[in-house]
Amino acid sequence: MRLPHQVAGVSLAMALAACSGAQNGATPMTPPSGSGGNSGGGGITHYSVPAQHQASVRNAATTALIIVANEGAGAGGTISEFSESANGNVAPSSVITNHNGGPVGIAFSSQEGIGFANGSIGSGGQFGVETFSLAGDFLTGIEGFAKHTATNAVAFDSKGQLFLSASLPGGGRAIDVFPPGANNSQSGGLAKPKRTISDEGGLAIDSNNLLYVANSTTATIDIFPPGSGTMKAQIGGSNTGLIAPATVAVDASLNVYVFDAKTDTISEFAAGATGNVAPIRTISGSNTGLSNGGGFEFGIAVSKTSGDIFVSNPVSNAILAFAANATGNAAPIQTIAGSATHLSEPLGIALTE
Repeated sequence: MRLPHQVAGVSLAMALAACSGAQNGATPMTPPSGSGGNSGGGGITHYSVPAQHQASVRNAATTALIIVANEGAGAGGTISEFSESANGNVAPSSVITNHNGGPVGIAFSSQEGIGFANGSIGSGGQFGVETFSLAGDFLTGIEGFAKHTATNAVAFDSKGQLFLSASLPGGGRAIDVFPPGANNSQSGGLAKPKRTISDEGGLAIDSNNLLYVANSTTATIDIFPPGSGTMKAQIGGSNTGLIAPATVAVDASLNVYVFDAKTDTISEFAAGATGNVAPIRTISGSNTGLSNGGGFEFGIAVSKTSGDIFVSNPVSNAILAFAANATGNAAPIQTIAGSATHLSEPLGIALTE
C-alpha cells in the first residue's frame, strides 16, 4: 500500500538541491534518449561520488550498501544509497533521481544491477520496471503494461532472471519472469516475460532459487520451486500470526522474515518451515519504531554476513536496523533518519551484499 501524498517527507526539489551541492563535484548522468523515466523518454539524472562506486554493474560495491526506493510523495521518486553501517542524520552516498511516481520496490543483483518497480502506471508506454548499474547508469526498461497496472515488487534469481509482481486492471494478479537483460530496445519491441505466475505480493528468492511471495490476500507466504508456476508450499494459518504479510526476505541460512502490515511485526520462520507453524521469534512493540504504520508496507532486507535486519519505514521516513538476535520489543541498533538523509516515503530496501 502506498502512502497518501500529503504524508510527504522531503520534497524532490530539496533532494536535488542537496545532492547537487553536497556531493563533492558530482556530475549528472542521463540515460540514452528514449530510454529513461517512467514515461519512457529521458529525464533521469544521477548524482554520484565516483570514487565510492565501481563502474561496472558486474562488480559489487567496495563496501556493502543499503539501497532504498523512495516513492517521493508523488513528486518524483529517488533511489538512495547508504553505507550499510550508516547511522543517524546522514546524507546518502549517492542518489538516482526523478522517477515519476516511483520507485516502490527494489532489488539488487551483482550481475544485473539495481532493479526497481515503478508503481502505478497511469497510461500506456510507461516503464513498469527498470534496471540501473550500481554507478547509476541506465541499463534496461520494460514497458507494455496496461494502464492502471501497479508494479509493486521485484527480485532477481541467481540466473539473473527478473521477477516482477504486479496488480492488474480488474483485480488480476501476476508475477512476470523476464530473462536476464530483458529490454524493449533489445527485443525490437515490447519485452515479453518468459512465463507468468498467478500470484502477487512482496518477493524474495533464496540461494536455491525458491521464490517466496508475501500474499496479503490469503495471509500466506507462497513458495514456488525454481522454474515452476505451481506452488510447492505455503506458510499460513492461525499459529503463524500472519494477517497481512506485506514484504518478505530470506537470510543466508534460508530463514524467512516477514513484515506484517496489519500488526507492525517482523516474524522469522525457520528454514524449510511450511504450513501452520509458529515463528521462531517476532519483533514488535513501541521500542521498535515499527508501530503506527497504519497498515502501510515496510520494506525488509536481511544481511547475509551479519544477519542484521533492515527495515524501511515510509511513515517516519527512516531506515531501521535490528541486531541479528533481536527479539520482542527491541530497539533498533541503527536508525537512518533526519533532514540530511532526504528519505521520502522509503517503500523498498535491498542490500548489495
